[in-house]
Amino acid sequence: MSKLSRLQHEFQAQVLDPRAAAAPTWVSAGGRAEPATQIAVYSFAYRARLQEVLAKDFPAVNLAIGDENFYALVDAYIQAYPSRYFSLRDFGEQFADFLSQQAMHDEQPWLTELATFEWTLCSAFDAADAPLLSEQDMAAIAPERWPQLRFAVHPSLRCLTMNWNIPEVWKVLKSDNPQEVQLTPEADAAWLIWRDDLITRFRSLAADEQQALACLREGGSFDDICELLTAFHASDEVPLYAATYLKTWLSQGLLTQILE
Repeated sequence: MSKLSRLQHEFQAQVLDPRAAAAPTWVSAGGRAEPATQIAVYSFAYRARLQEVLAKDFPAVNLAIGDENFYALVDAYIQAYPSRYFSLRDFGEQFADFLSQQAMHDEQPWLTELATFEWTLCSAFDAADAPLLSEQDMAAIAPERWPQLRFAVHPSLRCLTMNWNIPEVWKVLKSDNPQEVQLTPEADAAWLIWRDDLITRFRSLAADEQQALACLREGGSFDDICELLTAFHASDEVPLYAATYLKTWLSQGLLTQILE
């Protein structure tokens, strides 16, 4: 290892964990501060920036448990998962999993779902863009093509299954005047999350729409969706439900391309 490489590794070790790294003998003592103080500036700035990123990505978790608990958790996360990215965009990717392994998870298991929900909002907002299908595009489809039609969905589309009323909790915590909210178990509640222009949106999904949308995302045709919906509705009602869901997905900007 070259002298420069060794110096870089030692500097990184000091920044990541000055308590565990050897004393920085290679820092000039002729400055305005002691060598340890000079290095501490970089170490503090590194951790402060990562704390800032996680506080921005998980504001509701922060509000739910308070600053003291949140920043203690964040410090432990930084120690367990030091940043390995040029961009900090993905730094919080494992935060929800990390939360599920902490002692507080036993008493507040919904916190992991809240963190998952917030991270999904972030990932939907940052997803790639794509041209949307229009009503004119749909109107131009010949009737005989409909049974085998397949559609591509917007890259921002996400589906979550949650066991608590997390979206309600999130909205209350994020409101300008937060009120107390009652946590309610909601076994296997399905939610749709997507980006509409520059706004991240979410809404609940009924079981039939959840299954229909899953079929669409997996490459199912319009005929496949209709077949699936027979498990939920009378046969003569299925075409109307299938067409209604397609119209809803189209109006909400979830469909991007007709696949041949």
